[in-house]
Amino acid sequence: MAALTLFAAAISLAWAVVAVWIGPRVGYVDAPEGDPLKTHTRAAVPLGGVGVFVGVHAGLFLGDSFEPALLAASAVVVTVGLVDDRRPLPPLVRLAGWGVAAAIVALDVPPGAGVTLGALVAAATVLSIASVNLFDGLDGLAASSALVAAGGLALLAVARGADHAFPLLLLGALAGFLVLNWHPARVFLGDSGAYVVGVLLAWGMMVVSPGGGTDLVVAAGVLGVFVIDLVLTILRRLGHRQRLFAGDRSHVYDQMHRRGWPVAGVAIAAAALQAAFVAVVLLADRLLPAVAAAVTVAGVLAVAVGAFVLGGFTRTRD
Repeated sequence: MAALTLFAAAISLAWAVVAVWIGPRVGYVDAPEGDPLKTHTRAAVPLGGVGVFVGVHAGLFLGDSFEPALLAASAVVVTVGLVDDRRPLPPLVRLAGWGVAAAIVALDVPPGAGVTLGALVAAATVLSIASVNLFDGLDGLAASSALVAAGGLALLAVARGADHAFPLLLLGALAGFLVLNWHPARVFLGDSGAYVVGVLLAWGMMVVSPGGGTDLVVAAGVLGVFVIDLVLTILRRLGHRQRLFAGDRSHVYDQMHRRGWPVAGVAIAAAALQAAFVAVVLLADRLLPAVAAAVTVAGVLAVAVGAFVLGGFTRTRD
């Protein structure tokens, strides 16, 4: 498995190197000039997620674990995202793409598992896509936190006796991408990458949850920082009567950056907090009955959201 993880990392890194060259030639350049929502200081290529996509699926194929449903779902969001990165799509079109991907993932739930689990998987997929996309706002931020989440899913799989191969492939692909995504980044995930990482994390939560719906709710706790930022974004925009799908620079990571945190420091702090949520998930899953573990994980997330609200992170940009 270690060899396949390294293979996924090598594919993702190799594509990132190629993307730096090919991106400007095919019109994929994210330049900061003239856009108040941009925080990076030099142009980068928003094609890095394609390498993560290829690295994971190539690893699955070589490991005789090819998943047609996962390939279809992630291909849908990669395609939608690549279009969105060139010419922004209406929110409803993006949501439709996410919905199609979520339905494909949910339909792959084992027969007999029940409609409830399928609905939970679909909801988890949309939640994962939306939260990763919103959190992808600084160099290395989303990818490093997603890497920690993938590592958490691998550990959770081992603890539950489930297959840990898939989350390790995702971890490897994200590690390879991070080499050129760390500040100052030369390659971004782009919408295509954020969407596909969301799908891959949701799939990972499903495959490490052999116990069904309650196991899935506990596993979703590894999304920690992504969920916190999503909830705070919704609260902030509703509280200030802003459009839910309008971009802004008032996310948790933006406010930390404005309060003096360097870009790399914000990414490291987010990854550390993500690791804390992984620890909570692992401990709750090991020490508590299934329902109590799910309630505990949800409670810890709620307390964390409350702490950020009290810290003023639902304010809009000054």
